[in-house]
Amino acid sequence: MDRFFAPRSLAIYGLSRRPGNTARVIVDNCRRWGFRGPIVGINPQAAGDGGDDLDIRASAADLPFSPDLAVLLIPARQVPAAVEDCGRAGIRRLAIQAGGFNESSEAGLQLAEQVRAAARRHAIRFVGPNGLALADTTSGLCLPFVPALPVRPGSFSFISQSGGLGLFLWNLLESEQLGLARFASIGNRLDLDEVDFLEFLGADPATRVIGLYLESIADGRRLIEAAARAGKPVIVYKANTTDGGGRAAMSHTASLGGDDRVVDAAFARAGIIRIHRFRDFVTTARAFDLPPMRGRRIMLMSPAGGLGVAMADRSERRGFAFADPGEPFYRELATIANAGIIRPGNPLDLGDLYRVDRYPALFEGVLASDRVDGAVFASQWPRMPPGGTDVFTGMFTTDFYTAAAEVARRADKPLALTLYGHPPALAELKERLPVPVFAGPEEALDALERQMRYHEQQTAAPFAPDPVPEVDRQAAAAWLAGRDGAVGEEALALVACCGLAGLGSAVARTPAEAGRLAAARGCPVVLKVVAAGVLHKTEVGGVLVGIDSPEEAERGFATIRANLARHRPEAELAGVRIAPMAPAGHDLFIGGLQDPVFGPVVVFGSGGVYVELFVDVARLLCPTAEAEVRAALGRLRCARLFAGFRGRPAVDPGPFTRAVVRVGQLLADCPEIAELDLNPVRLTDDGRLLALDARLRLAGPG
Repeated sequence: MDRFFAPRSLAIYGLSRRPGNTARVIVDNCRRWGFRGPIVGINPQAAGDGGDDLDIRASAADLPFSPDLAVLLIPARQVPAAVEDCGRAGIRRLAIQAGGFNESSEAGLQLAEQVRAAARRHAIRFVGPNGLALADTTSGLCLPFVPALPVRPGSFSFISQSGGLGLFLWNLLESEQLGLARFASIGNRLDLDEVDFLEFLGADPATRVIGLYLESIADGRRLIEAAARAGKPVIVYKANTTDGGGRAAMSHTASLGGDDRVVDAAFARAGIIRIHRFRDFVTTARAFDLPPMRGRRIMLMSPAGGLGVAMADRSERRGFAFADPGEPFYRELATIANAGIIRPGNPLDLGDLYRVDRYPALFEGVLASDRVDGAVFASQWPRMPPGGTDVFTGMFTTDFYTAAAEVARRADKPLALTLYGHPPALAELKERLPVPVFAGPEEALDALERQMRYHEQQTAAPFAPDPVPEVDRQAAAAWLAGRDGAVGEEALALVACCGLAGLGSAVARTPAEAGRLAAARGCPVVLKVVAAGVLHKTEVGGVLVGIDSPEEAERGFATIRANLARHRPEAELAGVRIAPMAPAGHDLFIGGLQDPVFGPVVVFGSGGVYVELFVDVARLLCPTAEAEVRAALGRLRCARLFAGFRGRPAVDPGPFTRAVVRVGQLLADCPEIAELDLNPVRLTDDGRLLALDARLRLAGPG
């Protein structure tokens, strides 16, 4: 992979001296960026016509050496033959920039398969097609076919499905005084994909922070495993985020899973930093130029009191705690304040401290406290009228910011400096500064929160799923054998293999049988319709509760039969299920599905008839662990129920969280379970967990 970014030599297909030749732009870019290796052209129509500065040959076989990397900027129809030409000449790395492949048409799809086949025959690896390929500020490689001025070297590397968006980020990095290490525009990902580059950059000493722009994910599990192994910040902007509404929603789980919400769950497990604004690539990368924030206690400082209040609001929403540097610090502060009329605290209003030369000492006092994990200082640089006196000028010097950065370095704690002001003046100022300056306190606090959470995860024990011996895999496989399609409440027998108990039930075929079964189970009982294709029973009037006698059960059978005929006349009644009434408790939900990108996912949280209305559920990849389930459950609104609510007793959520782990293991073991709903699952007031209803959809093995 290193030869993709730092080839010793380069061949460009399609190069000529013709005015407007696009491939010539690549040569110019590489020369501007300082690429030191030989560059040769391959073009049968222009062979020998390169002049003094270009060596153009008819084919790769005519080259005086075998280049490390070949760039194919030629029409799509010519690419398969060019790949063969490279293979015969021993060129094993290609950057295919041409479009017109699987993104365009059926004919393009056939061309894509021809390219893949030719590359396999010659053991060639390639990036693209349909992208801008690669750039590297150390080697001087710059393959985009649009003119590109050199960008400052740095430690941020970027992988993008969009080439143009990648160039946009170059400009943004440059305007914000951040440097680039490596860039990969992966296009259609016919061969190398985002994970291949992520794995390389994770081990790359030149890269400290990795950014990815993705519109789709080729292999979700492989992506999160590579990100977790990288050991460095991975920032992802995942676009194309609408829910997977195209799936047939047999069960609640299909709508509750939600592709983008599953992405959130997967990224959280891997420690991937997900952003939703493109500028946050810069903001977040800048945060990692600061020392790590190893705790949540933050000190907020500003000469504008209102700005401090606004920062306090944002800090609380971001999960920070307000640091208290201690009484000695505040006493020392009082000795240098001008008027002494502002009460010290956090946020710290510096409105009556006019000696800006004392600020670095103040910052040092804050960060020296073992009660402070990090700090934010926010100020402004007003645009002054002609002849006006800028009382802030002393603050905005290179020396001031260098001193502030040195304070943070010695303390090994972050001090995020933010500045409001006239944009042209600020841009000129930041160009001179040796430290990152955030555009405002909101940006600084958001970035520090991402940095803080990243370091929290990095210091925690790596995730490992719980062993789940309670799942009877053989019994589950036996129950699933030969089944397909939608399955109703009889699926309770499958979840019993996970140790989830039901109440026991039987199906009555006639009203009289309903009465006898009700008497045998002891009233009151519940009656539920049994009919093929009728899985949402309440929607057809197919559930009756609190049936107090055998006679009422007989009448209930007739009522359910009539309701089914009215709502679903095409459905055939197979019977009415008779079950005991469940004891009082909290109605919860456990579901699962096979996500097309990330595989098995378990969904859990509030249950009952309003599960899709309130959507108070969490999602985790399977298999999972009880600690992960408890943490996710604690973020839901329903978590308050377990402590006791409106006279209901407190109840231990342990039986529920352990059941989620077991269902997750079942989903991981049985990929033929496409969707599973357990709703409601009742956690009773006496601490039992009962699965009261179930439905699932089977897609067949594999």
